[in-house]
Amino acid sequence: EIVSEYDREMKARLLQFVTGTSGVPASGFCCLQGNDGNIRRFTIEGVGLDTCIYPRSHTCFNRIDLPLYKMKKELEEKLRVAITMAATGFDLE
Repeated sequence: EIVSEYDREMKARLLQFVTGTSGVPASGFCCLQGNDGNIRRFTIEGVGLDTCIYPRSHTCFNRIDLPLYKMKKELEEKLRVAITMAATGFDLE
């Protein structure tokens, strides 16, 4: 729901945050590659808040760890911060 409300730029930033590239491969989203050249699906992993407070990405594996927030609004805010800070080169850890 949250991502469906993003404009094209925010969707590209999310893709950049998770995969390390802002564009979808010419052959489609199903052909995303990891840094080892193998096909790696875009994966969303739910994690406890004790693991991380903000969403965290693993670009080698095209995976995003999303903390299990109690409210959708908190997820929306934290994801936006993570995507925006990553685009400017700041780390949230």
